[in-house]
Amino acid sequence: MKILSQERFEAACSFVRNHARPVDREYYAFWKGNGDKESVLNELEEFRNKDGGFGNNLEPDFRLKESSPMATSVAFQYMSQLDLDSDHPFVKDGLHYLRSTYQVDKQSWQAVPHSVNSVPHAPWWKVTEGEVAYSANPDAEIVGYFLHYGSNYSITSESLARVMNHLDSLNEYEIHEVQCYLRLAQLAGGEINKKIHEKIKQKLPYIIDRPEKWDHYGVQPVVLVESDQSPFAKELNQELQVNLDYLIQKQLSNGSWEPSWSWGQYEDSWEGAKKEWQGFLTVQNLITLSKFGRIES
Repeated sequence: MKILSQERFEAACSFVRNHARPVDREYYAFWKGNGDKESVLNELEEFRNKDGGFGNNLEPDFRLKESSPMATSVAFQYMSQLDLDSDHPFVKDGLHYLRSTYQVDKQSWQAVPHSVNSVPHAPWWKVTEGEVAYSANPDAEIVGYFLHYGSNYSITSESLARVMNHLDSLNEYEIHEVQCYLRLAQLAGGEINKKIHEKIKQKLPYIIDRPEKWDHYGVQPVVLVESDQSPFAKELNQELQVNLDYLIQKQLSNGSWEPSWSWGQYEDSWEGAKKEWQGFLTVQNLITLSKFGRIES
């Protein structure tokens, strides 16, 4: 079993201090107990727009200043970790923005607007004309925020039915959809939580990739198991231990971890996005390794 040495831990912390985005740096300080939620919110506000939504490259893989449901869902990921009340302006205005961008005729959100095609972006974020197959990314997660914060919008029950029916019909489980469903499960609790976990548990062998694929955006166990209290920790324990060893092995000499993907286009913009991802991933991996006792004390 590999352990991240104190020296390598300090190298990672130094990278976060000097190179991570302020929002990720402040979030890590908050998680460690060395910071406060207001500092995180002050940095998160840099990505917030007047319409209540979030943009401004919060999701590094598309360089769009205007708000989008996808970037706003990312902002809610930060907010949910800060345990904000439902009357906080970020929450109220964010939900209002999501309500205003809900497509009633399609019973869904369009993850990013067509204007994303006019800015540097990863190829998977290109918006194409015509009918597009439904995805619960980010819809399932967004529904979770409406439920969690006690929203009385009429779309909540309608969109919940849509994402749960979609779950019933799935044959192949795409990892980003799975992550959105797991966030919905955590936010909603109760029978919704139980049903989602049961469905995903049945498909675990088909969702997680083998280690030889992890260098090429393969799905890793740590994506589904955030701590030993996670719902699939027992089922994936053996794979998880291999994965934690792999994470320690993949740390770069500068202390960071880098993304296992690239855009293959807009190379100058990708270099900037890649650095942002390095800061984010380094924070997330430090938290993961800490939760599993893989950092030398």
